[in-house]
Amino acid sequence: MTGCLTDARDLTQRLDDAVVRLVPSVAALLERLSSSGELVTRTEHRIQILTVPLRFPDGIGRGSIVARVFRYRTSVRVDLEIVHNRVLANAAGVPSQRPCFLNDFVTSVALGPEAEALPPEFVRQVLTGVRNATAAVESHNKRHPEPWGQVRVVAV
Repeated sequence: MTGCLTDARDLTQRLDDAVVRLVPSVAALLERLSSSGELVTRTEHRIQILTVPLRFPDGIGRGSIVARVFRYRTSVRVDLEIVHNRVLANAAGVPSQRPCFLNDFVTSVALGPEAEALPPEFVRQVLTGVRNATAAVESHNKRHPEPWGQVRVVAV
């Protein structure tokens, strides 16, 4: 057996420990963004998945913020995204096959095995990004008040 194998096992354990340490920080961030604070946590294939519901300002559709915390190569990754059921609609309100990309938000950060919490800059990026994404349709429609420039969404 080589020293490399022992080092790899040590790194794997340190990364697994970092995942456990980071989950409360990720949960706190999601609870700040949630409309109801109902945090759901589960584990799938060694990936910690945290989910909170998300309400859109116009009340159309449902959404959630999903974060995944997991070991990836020599770091711990935190992936975060908005998942929703909103699609673009035509002028008559008929749903299209196109998701409302204005409400999409995806981000990720890779951290070392010594990580204790999410970096403040990442937290700021997520807070701003999620708020902008949830209000994107309303913001667009305010900037483009002409009927032909309006974006309409419906839930499917």
